Amino acid sequence: MNCYSLAITYILPVFSFYSILPLFILNYVQYLISLVNGCSLNDCREKNTRLIREAIHVRYMLLPYFYTLFREANTTGLPVMRPLWMEFPSDEATFSNDEAFMVGSSLLVQGIYTEGAKYASVYLPGKELWYDIRTGDAYKGGKTHKLEAAESVPAFQRAGTIIPRKDRLRRSSTQMVNDPYTLVIAVNSSQAAEGELYMDDGKSFEFLQGAYIHRRFVFANGKLTSINLAPSSSSKSQFSSKSVVERIILLGYAPGPKNAQIEPANQKVEVELGQLMLEGRHGSSVVTIRKPAVQVSDDWTIRLL
Repeated sequence: MNCYSLAITYILPVFSFYSILPLFILNYVQYLISLVNGCSLNDCREKNTRLIREAIHVRYMLLPYFYTLFREANTTGLPVMRPLWMEFPSDEATFSNDEAFMVGSSLLVQGIYTEGAKYASVYLPGKELWYDIRTGDAYKGGKTHKLEAAESVPAFQRAGTIIPRKDRLRRSSTQMVNDPYTLVIAVNSSQAAEGELYMDDGKSFEFLQGAYIHRRFVFANGKLTSINLAPSSSSKSQFSSKSVVERIILLGYAPGPKNAQIEPANQKVEVELGQLMLEGRHGSSVVTIRKPAVQVSDDWTIRLL
């Protein structure tokens, strides 16, 4: 088996699949990587490295979303990974589907279980659209789609949701603490969406004393609002964040607005067409609000003009 076949058959599916799982542990993959790195075909090795790098980057981007889900699990008991029928109990096609699953209520992941598979049949439940998390391409719900799966596991954001990301390339999550956020808004047929972000110091139990930030983001009528969900606390334990919102991406929102108004700062920022991913593959251009520079922990509203 040549290095490309080895990578496509074993390594890339493993990295791509586990990168979107809340727990990412690879015990044996170092051996497989050493085989590929020993390949004499430089272009093959470079491509494999790029795809593995992209998979790991996607994982680090999604860490804020995963952390928020674990907070939800901690307070409500809801599992982080869920069968499709849990989110779509009225869709009978989900009852026997044990190959795809939800990560939280916003992400659908289609596992690849056939060695060397180049394509996957993906059933997307519901009546709303789903958006490829890497390209932003839209797919109709309630249908089965045949999609390429040789280089990455199919994963989709559900319309009507907002996912917080951190897009900067870093060597570890500890270096991402003060990095800016990107909010990916996937609007539904009503041009609305909502999501949450939870953060604390990531290392202590001070959150039990109220030392955390918990925000809800609501997009409706062309307006994005940040709402505080953390109860007021008289405890001496406090948590603050220096992070700002660097980009706001609107999937499924028709291009048109040229500016956005930030309130209460009464500041205008430009709206442009940009890429969903700063690294890796590029898909459709998406409506992007760049550098609104609002504090992620504050109350604010951004209105499209």
